[in-house]
This record gives sequence, structure tokens and C-alpha cells, in this order.
Amino acid sequence: MSIHKIQKQKLLNEPLSDEAIKLALAIYNTYLENEDLEMQINISKLFNLFKLHATNDSLAYIKNIFMELTEPIIVKNFKFYNNLYPMRIVTFCIYTFHDKYVNIELSEEFLEVEKNYMIDNFLTN
Repeated sequence: MSIHKIQKQKLLNEPLSDEAIKLALAIYNTYLENEDLEMQINISKLFNLFKLHATNDSLAYIKNIFMELTEPIIVKNFKFYNNLYPMRIVTFCIYTFHDKYVNIELSEEFLEVEKNYMIDNFLTN
């Protein structure tokens, strides 16, 4: 029986922008309040979060922030639910834009990575 040793890793190629961190914290705090990885956030709340007017350019700006936030990261020697992955690609969330809201599914794997594997964590530091 081998014991898995967690090694902290620098996982972000570049630091996230302030806007991406703000969005990540909003999503993470919504998760903590509701204790559900799946959520819907009204697009109007996102406009308010970033102090934007409801325009197509503002919506495109928010979509770019989501794209930055969901850049995949590669984790080496990742153990999750008793499975050991020599290399695992993980993203922060999966999202789908609709007319008035965004469906978001926060990644449980990412939460584990952020908590135990990331040197450059941004949710829990």
C-alpha cells in the first residue's frame, strides 16, 4: 500500500486578472451559500458585479472573463476519490449563457486542487 503525498504545484501559467478573481469569488461564495455545485446567476447581477451597463459589449466582456477563468490547468499526481491520476486536466467550472442567466457547474475537482495542490490558489488564501 503506497501513501499518496501531495506536492504543491504552481498551476497557473499567468496570474488571473482582478476581474476573473472577482468572478471566481462571486461563484465560490454562491456555492458556499447554497452548498450546491450547480447554480444559475442572472446576467444582470454580473453587470452589477462589474459595474457595467447592460450592452452587448458588456456581455462580451463578461464572457471573456469566464473564458479566462476556465482556462484548463494540468495537475500532476492528483488524487481524487481514491483515484490517482498521473496527470489531470481540470477547469474551474462549466458554464452556459442563456438570455437572462448563466448556468454554472463548479468543478469539485478544481476545489480539491485549489485547496490542496495549488501554490497559487485564489479562492481560499
